[in-house]
Amino acid sequence: MARTLAAAGTSVEDYRAEKAASTGLGLLLAVVLFAVGDVLPQGLPVGLLALLVLAGCVLAPDLAARGAAVRQRGELRAATSALADLVVMGLAAGAGATGALTTALQHGKGTAPERIRKAVHSATVRHRPPWEGLEALAVESGVRELSELAASLRLGGASGARTRTSLTAKATSLRARRLAEVEATALAATERMALPTMGLVSGFLLLIVYVALVHVMAGF
Repeated sequence: MARTLAAAGTSVEDYRAEKAASTGLGLLLAVVLFAVGDVLPQGLPVGLLALLVLAGCVLAPDLAARGAAVRQRGELRAATSALADLVVMGLAAGAGATGALTTALQHGKGTAPERIRKAVHSATVRHRPPWEGLEALAVESGVRELSELAASLRLGGASGARTRTSLTAKATSLRARRLAEVEATALAATERMALPTMGLVSGFLLLIVYVALVHVMAGF
């Protein structure tokens, strides 16, 4: 859970506070269900319902944190792909690896670009190379694309041409990987819509033939 919270950008203190509040709410709702159990229908299992409500409230913060972590990782992957393209443009303009990265970090709005900027700034304040900030964020968030970008930038100490070649290949790879993920997501959404579409078509056909069926049945 600590790694999940780090990937989601949520502090442990906020998670604990939300967990305590959610658990307290679940206990309160369970007590209310037991208190009004006589009013509910006789066949309704009040104890099981209260247990389900309590379990849902207890697990809600964990599920929310995991969902936020998945979203943050996706945004970080997209931001890393865009950052790699911008760094390649900076290198093509004649800037060094550090200068191209610094210029590229000035672009982009949102949580993911801001987290990348903070990670690089933290490394700069400690007088460390900026790609070490990317590596630290990669470890924290579990996004390996950041570590791959940092490894390509690390080559700048040896050869600028080597850095540009490596980053160009990496940017192309990240872009292709991102497009594949988007296509897979769209395909999965299309497959999920197949069953509701079939239900709508079946309902429409049933509505059309209903009158005819009524007349046929009435004739007998």
